[in-house]
Amino acid sequence: MPVSPKFLVIHFIYPLTALIVLSVFIHIFDIDKILADYLYGLQGNIWVLKDNWLTEQVLHKGGRTASLLLALVVIGLLVMSHCLSHWKQHRKPLAYLLLAVAGGSLLVSFFKSFLAVSCPWEFQRYGGNLNYVTVFEQLGLRNGEGCFPAGHASAGYAWIALYFFWLNHSSNLRWAGLAIPLLAGITFGFAQQLRGAHFISHDLWTLAICWFYSLAIYLAMFKKTFNNKLQLGLV
Repeated sequence: MPVSPKFLVIHFIYPLTALIVLSVFIHIFDIDKILADYLYGLQGNIWVLKDNWLTEQVLHKGGRTASLLLALVVIGLLVMSHCLSHWKQHRKPLAYLLLAVAGGSLLVSFFKSFLAVSCPWEFQRYGGNLNYVTVFEQLGLRNGEGCFPAGHASAGYAWIALYFFWLNHSSNLRWAGLAIPLLAGITFGFAQQLRGAHFISHDLWTLAICWFYSLAIYLAMFKKTFNNKLQLGLV
């Protein structure tokens, strides 16, 4: 499938480069530990916000529920597209959105379980029992609860598929479809960092997984549409 150099650079090369640079930066300067130390110290060297009403009930459980409700709305709209003939043109984009959001979340969950990386609260310096090691070192140990990548942040980042959903419609709403999921993912991710559940690198990789998965599904499902846009110079 032909892909324009501009589209490839913007949607694949730039994000991949940013992921590599940020991951190396976080690892070399141990940003995970520095930020976690700071947040832990702010709370008096105890995760005061671990069971806090705002971080646990609203942003953790509430955020997850909101994402599930939005997914149910998409399912409802998809069903309507099969029942109403004038909604037929929305059927494939809605199917894409559901597949991208659900698949991105499931992919993050799979890696969480498979990699078995530790949460901050498992380490001695943050009230746990394990000696602190970086995420890269933990990948070889696989002795943690399963906190990498960040599952809860995917409740926001998975909806980055809205960017490609609106891109398919050549709509400027794609920028809202990019900004709102980013804001939600950052909010959910930071709330979990405040609870001691994740390091910042966990959230970075969740964003990357959701982005590249959404991109891959977009290109796979809209090959014909994408090629037409290439010919028209729209991408």
